[in-house]
Amino acid sequence: MKSFWASALLSITLAACGPLLPRSPTSELHDLGSQRAARPLARVPVLTDVRAPNWLDGTAIHYRLAYESETRRRSYALSRWAAPPAELLSVALRRMLDSPGAPSTCRLVVELDEFIQVFDRPDDSAALISGVATLVGANGRTIVDRMRFSLTEKATGADAPSGVAALSRGVDALGVRIADWLDRAEAEGLSRRCES
Repeated sequence: MKSFWASALLSITLAACGPLLPRSPTSELHDLGSQRAARPLARVPVLTDVRAPNWLDGTAIHYRLAYESETRRRSYALSRWAAPPAELLSVALRRMLDSPGAPSTCRLVVELDEFIQVFDRPDDSAALISGVATLVGANGRTIVDRMRFSLTEKATGADAPSGVAALSRGVDALGVRIADWLDRAEAEGLSRRCES
């Protein structure tokens, strides 16, 4: 009976001290933000589809300590994406590129190769976004044009939030680059091939 009361007293004491005990850290969810770079819409109406390799399928925020290893990927333990990078990028590009109400004759397929924060030194990092953008015809088979891209954006710090902010700025820069490319395609008459 004494052990029962001792256990009960210990439980009550620990419950009362609960707020004083250190809490385990909680994971932070990040997205690319709702504000996108101010940019005129591309003149070529497109449906946007973003694809990524399987190592970017999850919600991990990846980084690489290039000064230690060029091949080892790591991910932040307490910071995650709210959705896989391809999904976040797809939403962002639609906000920047899609023309509301205009019929879409082209399909923009963006294939990500990399979406990562790279550290050249412990206190120096940059976001890297690379891949291929392809303008595809309405039939889904005709390749109208293709553009390779590789963008780096300096991070202001050496942690997950600064990496996320740099990746968000990189996405804005990618949107501007794709919009310029689509405008050139329209000026050259390439978008008419989308209808075939």
